[in-house]
Amino acid sequence: MPVIESLAAEYQGTVSFVKVNATKNDSALRDFGFSSYPAYVLFRDGVEADRLTLNFAPWFLEERLRRMIDNALDAKR
Repeated sequence: MPVIESLAAEYQGTVSFVKVNATKNDSALRDFGFSSYPAYVLFRDGVEADRLTLNFAPWFLEERLRRMIDNALDAKR
């Protein structure tokens, strides 16, 4: 996913991105209470800070994920 790869490069050293293949690991969906994918979960200090589900246009996805990340980083300061 170009949007995720771009954000991972931009936030390198500050934010870790992890991809889980839900088709091969459907227990991950159940463990986090998702009924569909793609799903994006943001953790801050091991606690879920925000989540986003469903597929969106790349421009919306990037904007929303960037806002989620920035909010989590601001809350930590």
